Amino acid sequence: MTQIPNILAIETSSDACSVALSKGENSYSIHKVIPQKHTEKLFIILEEVLEKLSISYKDIDAIAFGCGPGSFTGTRLACSVAQGLSYSLNIPAISISSLEILALGVKNELEIDEVNVLVNAHMNQIYFGNFCFELDNLKSCSEKVITVDEFKSLQFAQNDIFVGDGCDLVAKELKGINALILNKYPDAKDLLLEARNYYKEGKFTSPEDLAPKYLSGKEHWSKT
Repeated sequence: MTQIPNILAIETSSDACSVALSKGENSYSIHKVIPQKHTEKLFIILEEVLEKLSISYKDIDAIAFGCGPGSFTGTRLACSVAQGLSYSLNIPAISISSLEILALGVKNELEIDEVNVLVNAHMNQIYFGNFCFELDNLKSCSEKVITVDEFKSLQFAQNDIFVGDGCDLVAKELKGINALILNKYPDAKDLLLEARNYYKEGKFTSPEDLAPKYLSGKEHWSKT
């Protein structure tokens, strides 16, 4: 019988500080919207989930994190913690797009086959992702940063599904197509579910190669 791995998942790319942990078939998560308090609260939350499932860091088999794009500070925090744990515990690391995590959360909730993710990138820009699913698998995806004006020139179908805090920036346009808008932040519960698939497939990233994903225009630099 294959042993089910214990995976720790961290997502701090948004205003939500989100942590999930699996112990065999059991799991526990904490998801708190605490803007600009991630550095202060993350390790307290980590200790709480470990205590809840009665395991220690040495019992963890893999560490997963949401690599962004999103808050530069929050994404760097999750990356540095994942990198540190991967090195110190000698365990594999799993890096997953924060836009994909949001899309997966919607898919898991509504069982849909396509979703558009909009995250506020500030400076009149939006992190935009389009994700298509076939059964339980990601069929295709695209991620890029666009300006609000560029978004307004895109064509969407009536009743398309949108998620993310970037929806507020284009509320008029979304209302015009009668879009279904979901107010969600990336959740470590959804990251954990996908991280289990990555673990089964051996889709790991070496700790030295872990890096935040910055999708940005000319004003910023990009690293993937």
